Amino acid sequence: MANRKGVFIGAYVPNELKESLRRRAAAEHRTLSQEITRILVEAVHGKGLPAGSVDRRDTSAIPRRRATDPPIRRRADDLPFIAPGGTKK
Repeated sequence: MANRKGVFIGAYVPNELKESLRRRAAAEHRTLSQEITRILVEAVHGKGLPAGSVDRRDTSAIPRRRATDPPIRRRADDLPFIAPGGTKK
């Protein structure tokens, strides 16, 4: 028997759903178990970053460009410049 990390969750699903999940897993080069685990993680924790990406931001940090770039360098569609004191320019 294989060494598994985690617990087994059994569920009865319609055969067409299983086949649909199997095809989707195969298209992403994953096993059916990996695909179901990915779907459950996204459902519980929200959508994450793409594979291979690392989020190095502090959770309380605001995006640097929107907070520090002067209005001259900004595009018309960007959010307004917020000075360090909290006033808009």
